[in-house]
Amino acid sequence: MTNTPLTARAADCAGVTVVVDFRSLGGGVQTGCAPGDPSSGTAALAAAGFGYTFASRQPGFVCRINGKPSGDPCVTTSPATAHWAYWHGRPGGSWTYSSAGAGSYDPAPGSVEGWSFGAGEQPGIAPPAPAPKPVQPAPPPPAPAQPAPNPAQPAPDPGQPAAQPGQPAPAPATVTSTSTSTAETTTTPPTSAETVAGSTTSGPTTTAAQPSTAAEPPADSGGTVGLVIGIVVIAALAGLGGWTARRRAKAAE
Repeated sequence: MTNTPLTARAADCAGVTVVVDFRSLGGGVQTGCAPGDPSSGTAALAAAGFGYTFASRQPGFVCRINGKPSGDPCVTTSPATAHWAYWHGRPGGSWTYSSAGAGSYDPAPGSVEGWSFGAGEQPGIAPPAPAPKPVQPAPPPPAPAQPAPNPAQPAPDPGQPAAQPGQPAPAPATVTSTSTSTAETTTTPPTSAETVAGSTTSGPTTTAAQPSTAAEPPADSGGTVGLVIGIVVIAALAGLGGWTARRRAKAAE
């Protein structure tokens, strides 16, 4: 039989914890809680839910707990090999055999009382320790920072091919503007029919690599046009006068 008791698993007790090991009597190890501050070991035993019996000729000597052993007449003290041994302890500590009777010993709140049947063995479990408080889980580590976005690349020149991955970007092309130094202008002189209906001058025809300003008409074009119009008007009046004279001559005949 081991001399090292097993560790008990018990809930917190706001008072005195009582451990009863029935051993060979059957029933295993039972644990109870005597709330508050019981005045004696037997008071703690009863408050924890265990019944007991004193020997009739030895007051204060516990000969039975919960009616066991039933074969003990409980008249005098029980045999040294079959009696209830009384122990004290601290939560999570070890047992100490009591040097005082349970009726006269005053256990302190928070302490542990032990009873074990046999030849003076200590209970089969260590004085129960308070249940450990739940441990809060550690917060998860922060998420890694997102990498900064790459700077925006300049838009490729429409006239340049896009750079291929792994190749240097092509040098920007040099734009050369070529303009026609002298615009070519062609003017069509008006005909006689065009002169009667009006004067029409064809627009200048300009050929250049880049848009350019059309050549301006000569400064004396206005005078020439006026002279032509005057001649045409005089010729028309003369023709009209001749036609009128011929008509009158025919009417006189």
